[in-house]
Amino acid sequence: MAGENELLAVVERWALDRPDAPAYRSGDGAAMTYGELWKLSDAIAATLADRTADRDPVVVLGHKSALMAAGFLGCLKSGHAFVPVDVEMPAARLADIIGQLGEPLLLAAEEVPGALRALVPVERAIDLRALVEARRPVAALPPDRSCWVSGEETQYVIFTSGSTGRPKGIEVSADNVARFAEWVRTFPVVADGGCVFLDQPPYSFDLSEYEVAGALATGGCLYAVPREKAEDARALFADLRASNAEVWVSTPSFADLCLADKTFDQDLLPNVRLFLFCGEALRHGTAAALAQRFPHARIANTYGPTESTVAVTYGEIGAAELADPAPLPVGRPRPGTEIRIVDRETGEPCATGRTGEIVIAGDTVAKGYFRNPEKTAAAFFETRLSDGRPVRAYRTGDAGRLDAAGVLHCEGRFDTLVKVNGFRIELEDVEENIGALPSVKQAAVVPVVRRGRVSHLKACVVLEPRARDEFEARQAIKRGLADRVPSYMVPRTVKLLDELPLTCNGKVDRKALAEA
Repeated sequence: MAGENELLAVVERWALDRPDAPAYRSGDGAAMTYGELWKLSDAIAATLADRTADRDPVVVLGHKSALMAAGFLGCLKSGHAFVPVDVEMPAARLADIIGQLGEPLLLAAEEVPGALRALVPVERAIDLRALVEARRPVAALPPDRSCWVSGEETQYVIFTSGSTGRPKGIEVSADNVARFAEWVRTFPVVADGGCVFLDQPPYSFDLSEYEVAGALATGGCLYAVPREKAEDARALFADLRASNAEVWVSTPSFADLCLADKTFDQDLLPNVRLFLFCGEALRHGTAAALAQRFPHARIANTYGPTESTVAVTYGEIGAAELADPAPLPVGRPRPGTEIRIVDRETGEPCATGRTGEIVIAGDTVAKGYFRNPEKTAAAFFETRLSDGRPVRAYRTGDAGRLDAAGVLHCEGRFDTLVKVNGFRIELEDVEENIGALPSVKQAAVVPVVRRGRVSHLKACVVLEPRARDEFEARQAIKRGLADRVPSYMVPRTVKLLDELPLTCNGKVDRKALAEA
């Protein structure tokens, strides 16, 4: 159990060597230095140590704030994995996550939603804002690092969409994060150290680990973009101008949102030198527009599911890639990772250039699914790298191929998991939650593809009895679903049908639904 957490160790070094260096800023004036971040995380760790002697995961609830980052570090210092949960997640979803964790301690960086207060006893909740105001002394901390989360212990649990209608937790170890951060530190621009990272994805989305690990491991600064500003173009652009961001981390969809305004260019963000994308397919149009408007910046495409710790490939998109009409590649695997393309049915290796299932083997492959050994056994297995090192491997369910140069090309999914605006969604998850709504007899959800990317979801629903007012029925379905799942999982379109079409073997004809 005893050991050292590499992320904590490097943040401690920055706190000692450069205590006044900024670790966190936001457009509303909030700021925190490395010294302040370290001291606050000490206080959080001491509070957790007072509350419990176990090492169970702790929920960290909030949105974009320095308190969230301090909460993550405080959990790790006191021997707890952190479970990042966005405060805007629907109460039913929050309740499901809390239920799977048991009776977790809750660190709240913001007001706890009323529906959640009933699920978490007062004695299990810690208000981080009150902790800051109290300026709690840190004398209660253990005298050494023996309680730090380390090695194969779980560093964080990210809950993502699951095929049963319930979110599933993915356990990522301290060693996984250390190896990931070690790789990110080698990226162009990031390697310079001290960079400002745009902190836009919610912390409950593992893409955020790019900036959290990337910034804190290199003495950089997180510049947070709260959701309310991301949804207001004028406020967003004013915020971006003030950020002095050097490393941009987002999904391609967020970049598209910004590119819709012609003022999104080098004049707005003169310091940006690296665009780092993950979470969904990067299109030619997006990359070409960025290359034109930000001629001095690098554009990097990366790939990796949550189960492999954010991303495992890196590839820069330049003139040669843009000149090729084929979908943009996602790059070569990181050191310590091997990408294997196998036949979906037999598991046998595919020849170079042939499409098969992407299997990731390496030292950043996660431990598995939280308290779900059956799902873990179905997707994860032990293997060895070509140099003989023992590692875990993960069957992604993604289709792809490796070219002769060892570059990975992704070609979609084999199953019903899709990505919309970078968020991973199990279609069966949405279907299960629609099916639980009153008067719903059947439901099928299909992705709507526009220009090679999943634009949005369409729900095809059979009601019992048939609705007299179809408009109101469709709106009621959306409202009911919004109470059960995050907003990004609510289909944009709801189509009411008398029955769902079937294929010749009796399955729902999803192709027909997608074309309807």
